[in-house]
Amino acid sequence: MSHTAVVITVSYSIALVLGAAISIAVWRSTLHGEETIDRATWSRRETAWLFIVLAGLVALLLGTIFYVPYGKSAGPNKQVVRVTAVQFAWAIDPPSVKANVPVEFQIGSRDVNHGFGVYDPHGTFVTQVQVVPGHMQKLVWTFKKPGTYKILCLEFCGAHHHEMIAELEVRRS
Repeated sequence: MSHTAVVITVSYSIALVLGAAISIAVWRSTLHGEETIDRATWSRRETAWLFIVLAGLVALLLGTIFYVPYGKSAGPNKQVVRVTAVQFAWAIDPPSVKANVPVEFQIGSRDVNHGFGVYDPHGTFVTQVQVVPGHMQKLVWTFKKPGTYKILCLEFCGAHHHEMIAELEVRRS
């Protein structure tokens, strides 16, 4: 498992446990049938919980924001692959790239929304990006291992969506 996956899994697990603890605490606090309500005490508690939740959300954001893949630059030595999506095919130019060299996919659609999904030779999901008509989407990825990667459409685009498959050959550097 990658470092990124571990950080995100741990962060969200902590958030889940804290969320469950807070939910149980709130639920238990409603079980006491107090006749008089001390508004000042409840106001302080609500303010404290607000800051606790905000601090947790900020910690979660800071723990995961640096692992967001969008906005990456491929650098000056990049390989550029132009991809055009049409119902129900991918036009990929060039159809092969070198391993261990950043690839900048420039992806566009001529008709409807598509999901550009990349799968490794073993069928494991690698990366994806949404593609909408009229907008050139960029995706930067560095393939570590050579092989034949499959490109599938991940957004239902019509009756023959399941046939929208292409291949990208990744060669040794």
